[in-house]
Amino acid sequence: MRKEFRDLIDPEGFRDLLDGFSLKRKTESVSLDGALGKVTAEDVYARSDVPPFSRSLMDGYALVASDTYGADEENPNRLSIGGEVKIGEKSSLVVTEDETVEIPTGAGIPAGANAVVMVEDTELDGDELLVKSSVVPGENVLSAGTDIATGDLIIREGKELTPLEIAKLAASGLEAVEVATAPEVGIISTGPELVSPGGELPEAMIYDVNSSLLIAGVREAGGRPHGMGIVNDDLDEMGELIDQGLEKEYDLLISSGSTSAGPHDMVYDVLEDRGELLAHGVKIKPGKPTVLADLDGTPFFGLPGNPSSAYVVYMNFVAPVIRKLAGRKKPETPAMKAKLTERTTSEGGRMEQKFVGIVDREGENRAYPINKVSGAVTLLSQADGYVTIAEGVNYLDRDEDVEVNLLTGDGALPKLLFIGSNCVGLNRLLELLPFEVRSLSRGSLGGVKAIENDVADVAGIHVWSEDGYNVPLLEDRQLEGVKLLRGYGREQGLILPPGNPDEIGSLEDLVEKDLRIVNRTSGSGTRILFDHLLGKAADNLGVEIAELRRKIPGYEVELSTHNAVASAVRDGKARAGMGIRSVAEAKGLGFLKLQNEEYDFLCREDVLESPIGEKFREELSGQDFSAIIERTPGLYPREGAGEVIYASRSGDD
Repeated sequence: MRKEFRDLIDPEGFRDLLDGFSLKRKTESVSLDGALGKVTAEDVYARSDVPPFSRSLMDGYALVASDTYGADEENPNRLSIGGEVKIGEKSSLVVTEDETVEIPTGAGIPAGANAVVMVEDTELDGDELLVKSSVVPGENVLSAGTDIATGDLIIREGKELTPLEIAKLAASGLEAVEVATAPEVGIISTGPELVSPGGELPEAMIYDVNSSLLIAGVREAGGRPHGMGIVNDDLDEMGELIDQGLEKEYDLLISSGSTSAGPHDMVYDVLEDRGELLAHGVKIKPGKPTVLADLDGTPFFGLPGNPSSAYVVYMNFVAPVIRKLAGRKKPETPAMKAKLTERTTSEGGRMEQKFVGIVDREGENRAYPINKVSGAVTLLSQADGYVTIAEGVNYLDRDEDVEVNLLTGDGALPKLLFIGSNCVGLNRLLELLPFEVRSLSRGSLGGVKAIENDVADVAGIHVWSEDGYNVPLLEDRQLEGVKLLRGYGREQGLILPPGNPDEIGSLEDLVEKDLRIVNRTSGSGTRILFDHLLGKAADNLGVEIAELRRKIPGYEVELSTHNAVASAVRDGKARAGMGIRSVAEAKGLGFLKLQNEEYDFLCREDVLESPIGEKFREELSGQDFSAIIERTPGLYPREGAGEVIYASRSGDD
């Protein structure tokens, strides 16, 4: 039976519920040897002066400064030498007027002396010293308590201890420090489809991402994570793990998955049996199916199963609790002003945090939405930050000024942004570049649009037309400020089961044998080519193309990548699909070549004229990349790689 969400609670109401828990920070005393990275639980005051006595900063002679006044090379002042002070020994010597004592660096200043003259400014004359330079009181002397005075506040509460802070504690005479104890956090993943990373991946299973994500997040926030394993959608098994976490007195428990309102989502029921369910559903996107329960004083957070949803909820609600218990102050979230590259919509009924990437356009930051579903792990890795769309706001418009909360503290952005058709050859090319790049798979037409909207720097495209590849499309679109560089060639065809058991020799065979296929998304270069070849097959078979499309099982099933097509064929969900040879061979599948195609690079002209663009073009045309292409099945180099084969009217090539 499908359950209903309870009344959705807004984010502030959710935080108010968290404030109702009587969570107390725990502390412990640790030695300085074990203090690195710990957070102070109280203000720390100096136990002694630093330095504890007045010390000489130079090898020389301790004396009364006034005995040196007027001295120079030609007219040195003559002083008697009354002895020597040694390092680490308490001296009973007393310096009087017209007298001095020898002193090494670090030794204590004897009584009566108020300065040190450097040895190089003196000369021995029997048992007397000739002083050839004057000094002032305090010169070359580090007085007691100059660095730290007894009772000084040396480290504030909530400070993460670094090697320098630990040195300060040691210098002031402390052997131990009171620190916050890392809160213990139990982490559970739910779902019958999950497998721990590292093992074999059976069909229809996925690796458990959330455990690793949350373990790292808890550790970053100052907690001590405990991975409790993966639980099937089983009430008893889940209940046993929760009971274990409570018995071990973990400070809080986190699960991911099985929190929605589906018939197999069971976290809701388990928690109702063991404590008080405080919330089921939050007005936030992504992250709506979030659960909060009070298990006899222990908070239990049930996070959504999708990694990006789980991360949003964790950062908004869970991490602040862990930081508070760990004694850590809320980190300052770096932010950046930017303009949106396109209208960005929201449901309007709940707050939404939209992940975006950022590109620098002549000193102006442009934020482009990462349009992936919340289950995509790369949604996080491809994003630079997020834009918060307030509850009740339906959209943010193109060119609207927004504040982007950055996901990384350094705010470093990629030097080049590639958007377009994905290819193993492109990936190898990017690996040759000596700077950070980002590549987003949006299909050939998506890449052209990204260049047109001033988002992408470079787009990989392979768009067929009756008049040739790529150039006719650009002539028709009449883009400004762009150039097309010659790339490399690829073999396109049908990806088939190993050994081609259906004996497919043409598209006509595929149709006549009534075999199920999977298709590529509209707007991709592969889809454009497939539809063209299908039209030729329709002519050969004497049927209308529209009728032929209706007759092919799976024609309407669209997949966004060559790898997805290959996986569908490998797993028996289709008998064929259009793709490139390199992917078919990488997965051990059969391949029927239908056509060679040209994979080229559409570039912003100003990018190509920059040092970054010049380096990209150099690698594209270089021998290293050509050798890689020759070694890659289904790819082949083309004469004149890197040359400009099309330039818009503003270009000069």
